[in-house]
Amino acid sequence: MKKISLSLGIILILMLISASISGCKPDIRLHADKSLGGSAQWLVVTSLYCQVKSEPSAASRDIGILRRGMVLKIVESKFSTEETERGTLWYRIQHSDISGWVSVHDVDTYTDETQANSAARRME
Repeated sequence: MKKISLSLGIILILMLISASISGCKPDIRLHADKSLGGSAQWLVVTSLYCQVKSEPSAASRDIGILRRGMVLKIVESKFSTEETERGTLWYRIQHSDISGWVSVHDVDTYTDETQANSAARRME
């Protein structure tokens, strides 16, 4: 009986330790860059429609819409400084007469245009 109680006590302690360790994850969200080496230069819109924003923030003004499968050159990338979306990566793009920002949540990134075009064709 003592062995069973001791075993149950040890299992309970291990469960508590495991639960406390899993709760210690840092609040850091890194972009899952599908490009090799993290040197993304091109993006493909993966959302059905993607809002182009005036600033790298979901709260900023909408200035355009992109459609799924569009391939665009990345001009710049920046993490949002908004408290509610801290750590969200935004890409600045230039398309026709629109220059603005798209969220990492709406796109996949690639190192070169050939990879991006190939991915876009697979979406059709």
